Amino acid sequence: MKELIRKAIHSFGRHHSNSMPTNFVIYRDGVGDSMREQVLEKELPQLKAVISELYNKVGKPPKITVVIVNKRIT
Repeated sequence: MKELIRKAIHSFGRHHSNSMPTNFVIYRDGVGDSMREQVLEKELPQLKAVISELYNKVGKPPKITVVIVNKRIT
């Protein structure tokens, strides 16, 4: 997943005069109750790790918003 995030950030830069995103919105749809913790404990730290590798340590880190939509099966 880290490599996909890295590619997405580089793609953004290529299309926006080599600037880096200042905000990230992660939208996860159809996440079951048991998977919610996995998203927060595994996926979010991977995003933060890539951000820390690519962004200047002196600059302000980007804001991250995570939207998780629960999966309901009736």
